[in-house]
This record gives sequence, C-alpha cells and structure tokens, in this order.
Amino acid sequence: MTDSQYETSRRDWVSTCAYRYWGDQAHAVSALSFSRHACEDLPSGRWVFVLLPDWAKDCGVNGCILVDEASVDSDQEGPPWESCDWIYAAWLFLTGAYERAHEKSNGPTHSYSSRLEQRHEALFDHAWVNRIFLFLRRWAARDSNHTEQDLFGDLPDTEIILTHDVDAIRLTPEIRLKQAAFQVAKLGSSFVEGKFERSIESARNGVRFLTHSGDLRTLSLVRSMEEGAGIRSRIYFYAGDAGLKRKIPRAFLIDPAYDIQSPYLRKELTAFVDGGWEIGLHPSSGAWADPSQMHEQKIRLESAAGIEAKFCRQHWLRFSFLETWKAQEKAGFANDATLGFNDRPGFRCSHALRLNPWNTAENAALKISATPILFMDSHFYDYHPMPHSERLSAITKWLDEVRAVKGQITVNWHTHTITPAYGWRDGYEALLSYLK
Repeated sequence: MTDSQYETSRRDWVSTCAYRYWGDQAHAVSALSFSRHACEDLPSGRWVFVLLPDWAKDCGVNGCILVDEASVDSDQEGPPWESCDWIYAAWLFLTGAYERAHEKSNGPTHSYSSRLEQRHEALFDHAWVNRIFLFLRRWAARDSNHTEQDLFGDLPDTEIILTHDVDAIRLTPEIRLKQAAFQVAKLGSSFVEGKFERSIESARNGVRFLTHSGDLRTLSLVRSMEEGAGIRSRIYFYAGDAGLKRKIPRAFLIDPAYDIQSPYLRKELTAFVDGGWEIGLHPSSGAWADPSQMHEQKIRLESAAGIEAKFCRQHWLRFSFLETWKAQEKAGFANDATLGFNDRPGFRCSHALRLNPWNTAENAALKISATPILFMDSHFYDYHPMPHSERLSAITKWLDEVRAVKGQITVNWHTHTITPAYGWRDGYEALLSYLK
C-alpha cells in the first residue's frame, strides 16, 4: 500500500466514524478549504484551542475546540479554523494516539489517568471529536448554501446506555479487607488535608464494611427499579474461576468470587434475558490480552445464560490499546465498553461515539465495535467523594455534554453498591431519574 493509500484509508475511517453526523455526504466535508497534513501516528503531546467563527461558536466550548498542535499549520494565513486539519485532529483523538505512544514506551496504564506522563484534564472534559464533526457539518452546509437538515438530514438521537458490572453478590473477606484498607487510606488523606468531616465518614464506612451482614444480592432489585423507570440496561457478569480457584494474589484480591453456574445466578440470568435486558461478559483481570481466557469465559457465561454473549467490558478496566480489542475480537465479541478511566470520569479519547477501533498495525479498522464508558459510581463516591448535591450536579454535567453533542456512551453502576454496605443507592436513583 502506498503512502497515499494509507492516508486515504485513514481519512475514510474518520469519515466512517462521523457517519451519524454526515451520513453519505462526507464528500461535502472533504471539499472544505482547511489545511491538510499527513495522518502520522505520533501526536505532539501539546494541545491548543482553535477559535471557531461566530456562526459556529456553539459547536465548541466557549467558542473553541481543543486539538493537538500537530494538526495546526501555524504558518498558514487566514482564519484559525482554516489552518487546522480537522480530520487529522479527529484521527489523533479517535485512535488514542497520545496513549498509544505512552503505552509503547511504558506499557499500558490499565485505565489509570494518573499513570500518564502528562495530565491534561481538558482532553477528557469534553467530547471534542463529536464537536469537530458537528462543526464540519455546519461549515459544509454553510459553504453549499444549504441548511444542515437539507444536506445531512436530522441530527441523531443521543444514546446513553446504562450498564452494570456484577462484581460481587456477597461481602467476601477479601472485599472487606480491600474496602477497609481503602477507607483507612481515605481517612488519612482527608485528615492531612484538614477535611475532618470526610475523615469521620471514612471511618464510619470502614466499620460498616467490617460489620455488615455480607448479603449483596441486588439483581432482582435492579430489575424492579429499572422496570419502574422504563429502562433496560446491559449487565456484565464475571465467568472466570470462582472462590479459591482464583489465582493468587492479584486475581484472588481483584476478581469476583462467585460462580456463574450457581443456581442463584442461573435463575437471575434467565430473569434478565426473559425481561429484555442485555447480558455481557466481564472478563477476569488477567484476561485483558488473552483471547483464549476470554473465549473460555464467554462459553461459560453462554452456557449459564442460554444466549450468545456479544458484549464485554474488562474487569477493573484492565486494558491495552495495542492488545485488548484484538484479543476480544479474536474471542468472538461484537462490542466492548472498556474505554474509560478507573480514577476519573470523562471522555478518554475525547469522543462519545460507538466505532470500530483503528488497528494501526494493519492500517485498517477492527471488526469489533467499542462504546466508551463515561463514568462509574466509584468516581463520585470513592475516588472523588462529594456531597449528594454536588454528585447530582456532576452526573448531570457529564450526561449533558453527551446530549449536547448527540453522542453515544455507556455509564456504569455496580450492582452491589446500592446495598446499605456501600450506601450508593441515591446516586443510582438519580441516574435512573435522569435517564427516564
């Protein structure tokens, strides 16, 4: 394949990612007079805001869109929006170019933003790619003297998919130990920061985890609450080794302890399937790059549920840009929902889109599709604890961004956290109310 063919294939893929906004009219965007660069794999790692024209300021944030500096031709004269190669800017975000480069040098972050060499919060605060596509849609319509609706059709509906990871159905000794240790760490951190009320709360939480009866079976409650809200979510179940069969120490401390073949879970799986919920696999923590483990667990889940398991999300969000999607595709999955951060909410690759990830090694798209995860419950309770009112505002803020760009995203609420042991039911109720 020639360099020109490589370039064409990459730009065509970006247009495919924009299909929900451009439909079959990508040629109208290609005709726009903005700068063109080669779609190199390596980003500059420096980001700049490009000022939009007055007629498109609402497509950005405060009238601007964030891009990698590599996509901007600083020597080109004319309006700033014409000096940016918007397709290349989208390419760098969509492919996770910055994280891929980091992974090649340092190994996968396994979804911890704090492990990146640089912290650039602005990258993750908005769905910049969606905003790029919306801006180019607006520009192309204006250039052709058409309305957006006449040229491209109506904007798509927002897709916010509620999901659950079933990580526990009882408080095992290892969960009690992990949570007690986590609360002690939070207590110390809050005390040093002078946040004594938060320290007291952490102490209470630690005691609650150590003394709670241990019953975390909430699956029928989840169905009841979601039926009341008119919602059907997607539930990810673990189907790896159970109990003491888990490998020590990582899997024993991290992986769920339950057996997917147990009578209780078989009954619950049947109820979910019969009621119209979607079932997916939550592969074990060690399977993030191992298609054989994933496939074995997929078969085990399918046997218990009596359906084909097309969906997956890696447990603990253990993930590699270079390995995980390829392994999932080889294992037979159709859609993944792992792309997100463990330690913060946000748009990990600056987009809210379901797409077929780009395989840089093959210079082609993978067959598996991936839908990002925007946030999970622990972001608002464990990693960044906050009062109830602030939590509701934060949840609303993130979801409003998805609605503003007509995006596609998943959100995750662990089923065991709506029990008194965790006390996170209020956030789940607020989320259901928003989605309803």
